[in-house]
Amino acid sequence: MKIVQEINLRIKALERQKAEIQNKCSHPGHTRTARANTGNYDPFSDRYWYDCKCTLCEKFWREDQ
Repeated sequence: MKIVQEINLRIKALERQKAEIQNKCSHPGHTRTARANTGNYDPFSDRYWYDCKCTLCEKFWREDQ
């Protein structure tokens, strides 16, 4: 079990490093893909957003349209 615990600690450390890199990135080459959830019985329930991904640091986020 100790090996699994050590691997989990390494994964957590790498995830922290990745988050630091992504937070410092200015996302110069990010892509924006328009998305929607429409066709609901109530038009006020329709949603529109962008799925964004940085091609440099691979961060993914969503923005409202």
